[in-house]
Amino acid sequence: MQEEDVKKAVLGWLGAYFPTSIVRTENERIAVYEVEDGYSIGYRMAYNIHINCNTQLTECHKSLGQCLTCCIESGFVPTYLAVPQDYPHMEKLERIMSSVNLPIGLLTVGQNGNVRVAIKPRLP
Repeated sequence: MQEEDVKKAVLGWLGAYFPTSIVRTENERIAVYEVEDGYSIGYRMAYNIHINCNTQLTECHKSLGQCLTCCIESGFVPTYLAVPQDYPHMEKLERIMSSVNLPIGLLTVGQNGNVRVAIKPRLP
């Protein structure tokens, strides 16, 4: 599954759950902002999602680090790593994220575009 396919599926999923939020995409990152009182002024980040479809293990570790950094820098906003369901390092990724109380969640995207929350972020 290509990165654009994963991004498209995640954007559709976000649109269904957060129809009034502002969603911004930047390369392999999606940011969701809550709008206060119907104005775009004064909005705050609500969710942060990083997409990784690269099959190299070093890129998997890099994505985890980017998610952790982004989560902490944005004040522990719920942050997710989105990967295809058939991601080659899925087992290792789930083991890492489950064994340590990371403030990062895991989204998996199936071939049909269904998005599933595999691991919820553990926020302080």
